[in-house]
Amino acid sequence: MKARTYRVTFRPEDIACTPPCGLEATLNTIDEMIRSILSRYADDARDEKLRFGRNDVEINNGVVEIYQDSEEDTEKIVAILKQYFNLRETAK
Repeated sequence: MKARTYRVTFRPEDIACTPPCGLEATLNTIDEMIRSILSRYADDARDEKLRFGRNDVEINNGVVEIYQDSEEDTEKIVAILKQYFNLRETAK
């Protein structure tokens, strides 16, 4: 299974109104927010992995790893993430 890794961050406009006292807490919740959003669209959500078609997704410290068997499913996941976050593919 081929893996693709993406760094996910909040958009500047989404955290611009967050007071400084709440910024650290907001940044620490990114994994929960990513998982919550992707869970709505996932075919299966168990333990730490989400399943989209034939792809598994793991989320850890703002990094989303997609273990892909299907490029089409990967494109779906990336499109969902781009709706809510800044997304940058990283080399492993």
